[in-house]
Amino acid sequence: MKKQINTAFIGLGDRGRTALRMLSAIPQVHVAAVCDKTEANINAALPYLPPSAVRVAGDDAYLRVCNMRDVDLLYICTDWNSHARIALSALQSGKHVALEVPAAFTLDDIRLLVSTASSTGLCCFMLENCCFESQVLDAIAAIRRGDIGELVHAEGSYYHNLDDRWSPWRLEVNRQFRGDPYPTHELGPICMAMDIGRTDRLTTLVSMDSMPFKGPQVYERTLRKAAPDFACGDHTTTLIRTQRGRTILLKHDVVTSMPYERQLSFIGTHGRIVLNDTGKASHEEMTRAMNDHLIQVLLNNVSPAISLQDMATWCAAIPLSAQSIAQGFAPVAYPDFYDK
Repeated sequence: MKKQINTAFIGLGDRGRTALRMLSAIPQVHVAAVCDKTEANINAALPYLPPSAVRVAGDDAYLRVCNMRDVDLLYICTDWNSHARIALSALQSGKHVALEVPAAFTLDDIRLLVSTASSTGLCCFMLENCCFESQVLDAIAAIRRGDIGELVHAEGSYYHNLDDRWSPWRLEVNRQFRGDPYPTHELGPICMAMDIGRTDRLTTLVSMDSMPFKGPQVYERTLRKAAPDFACGDHTTTLIRTQRGRTILLKHDVVTSMPYERQLSFIGTHGRIVLNDTGKASHEEMTRAMNDHLIQVLLNNVSPAISLQDMATWCAAIPLSAQSIAQGFAPVAYPDFYDK
C-alpha cells in the first residue's frame, strides 16, 4: 500500500484546472508537477499549486514530466487527439495514467493502449465521471436487482449546444471527423447496466448522421474562416445490438438549438428508468466520487471500476460509427476486447 500519490497534471485549460482543484483537495494526493502548452494556463493554476510543484510549458513538455522519477500518476486533460499519444508515453515511462474521455479515436490507438497497459501492469483509467453519478449507480443497482425485469433496450442522448464555448481544437475535430466523437457519457453507464464484458457483449453497430447544416456556420462564426469540408453531421444516431439480443440507441448533437440534455433511459420487461442530468452540483459530486475511487485504486493496488477492456469497448464506438457512415450507414462488427 502507498500512502501518497505523486501526481502530475497535463493540460491546464478549464477542465484541467478543475481537476487540479479537486484532486489537490484529497489528502493522499501530492501535486508534483503541472504541464501545459502555454505559460498563461500554468499561471491560472497557481492558486492550487504547492511551491514545490514543477511547472513545465511547451508543446512536448509532457515528455519531461513522463521522465520525472518522483511522479506516480499522470492526469491528462488535453485535447482529445493527444490523449492516446500522451498516455502511451506515460505508460512506457512507468507511470500510471488517468485520461479524460475519449481515451482514443482510432482502433489502432485503442488496442495499443490496452496492450501497453496490460504488458506494464500499470493503471490506465479513463475518467468517465458519468459512471459515478449517484442516480446512475442507483439505477444500475435497481436493474441488477431485477426491479424492471429483463433489461431490453437502453437509450442515451448527449445534446449540448456549445454556442460561444467552442474550443478551436474541438471545432477542428468536428470539422474533420464524421461520426459520433463523444459517446462514452451515455455508453459507459449503459454498458455497466447491461453487464457488457461479463454476461453480454456488443456485436453490431450502425450509425447514421444528418447533413452538417449548422456546423459550418458555427465554425465560420467562431474561427473566422470557412469550412466547406465540415464533416460531422449536426445530429448523429447510433444503434448497437448485443449478443443477447438487446439494443442501445445513442444520440449526439452539439450544434443545433436543442437545450442541454444528458439523458439515459433503461427499458425492461416490467418497467423503465429515466434519468436526466441534474446540473452543476451533480457534475461536482460524480467527479469527486470518481477521483476518490481512482486514488483508492492506486493506494491499495485494486482493480478499477472501469477496466481497460471497458475503456476500449466504449471508445470503439467512435471509429466504428465513422466506419458505418463511410460505408453508407452499414452495420459493422463490434470487436470483442474482453476475448481472452
